[in-house]
Amino acid sequence: MEGCNIKYESMNNLFNFIDVTDNYILLKDKDVVKKVYIYEIEPVTFLNFSMDVQSNILNLYNEFLRELNYDFQIYISNKKINVESYINNLAKVITKNSSQNYISLMNEYLSNISKNLEEEMIYTTKYYIIISINRETSFDITQLDSVIKKLDYVGCNTKRLKTKKSISTVLYENLNKEVLI
Repeated sequence: MEGCNIKYESMNNLFNFIDVTDNYILLKDKDVVKKVYIYEIEPVTFLNFSMDVQSNILNLYNEFLRELNYDFQIYISNKKINVESYINNLAKVITKNSSQNYISLMNEYLSNISKNLEEEMIYTTKYYIIISINRETSFDITQLDSVIKKLDYVGCNTKRLKTKKSISTVLYENLNKEVLI
């Protein structure tokens, strides 16, 4: 994360993390050891739907919340977009397409969008559900996954962060707000 002001090098300095593993964070809260699972949620654009569809979505969400019998937190992360990184990622996609016409059209688009993005304050938002379970509690992760997957019926795509690297990256970026995406 070059060129960024890093506030917290180590998450352990802020929290009582015992370990960040594949699948979960192990932490000590008071005298209780907990497993913390993180799910990334892609939200549904609620306002674009008719009142009937909105009502149905709210009912499904209400059912989801009733079934979620775990300690949980909904976390929303807003970060300023790194225009250079965004443009570079788009450029990589463009070079994979062999059509010269397509490449020249997309390069013109990149030039225009780059100027517009530099002038605007564009932010990206990510949503997470963080679930905390006592380590001693007998529970099946597939059961938790199936409860979270009910958000798919609402129109949200969900995925559990399953690698140590992905969990650590989310924690690190959200502790250090100056890190740009």
